[in-house]
Amino acid sequence: MNPEDAARKLGVAPASLPPAPPAPRFAETWARMQHEPPCSACGQLSRTSGMIHDPAHGPRWFDRCRECFLATPPTLRVPPTRFLQELPEVAADARLRLHTYTDEGGWESE
Repeated sequence: MNPEDAARKLGVAPASLPPAPPAPRFAETWARMQHEPPCSACGQLSRTSGMIHDPAHGPRWFDRCRECFLATPPTLRVPPTRFLQELPEVAADARLRLHTYTDEGGWESE
């Protein structure tokens, strides 16, 4: 689910969110997450920060606690099978050791 849909599902009004830079860099998003702002939906400490683009209000920070994030998970931009096929190469490029685990049947509904 994209951030705008997640905000709608959680009942978050874009006007209630703080303004965000038009295209925040990872360092800006990471710095925001380190301050653990309140969840945009429920007020608990947030664990993720991102932004939404609202036509009427511009870019806005959208922070979610663990529970609200799990209730509105992001959609992968590629199918899980392709993601898992490309992951070892990306991990090797980043010099990361990688172990992946799936069930015997692979991913459900694919």
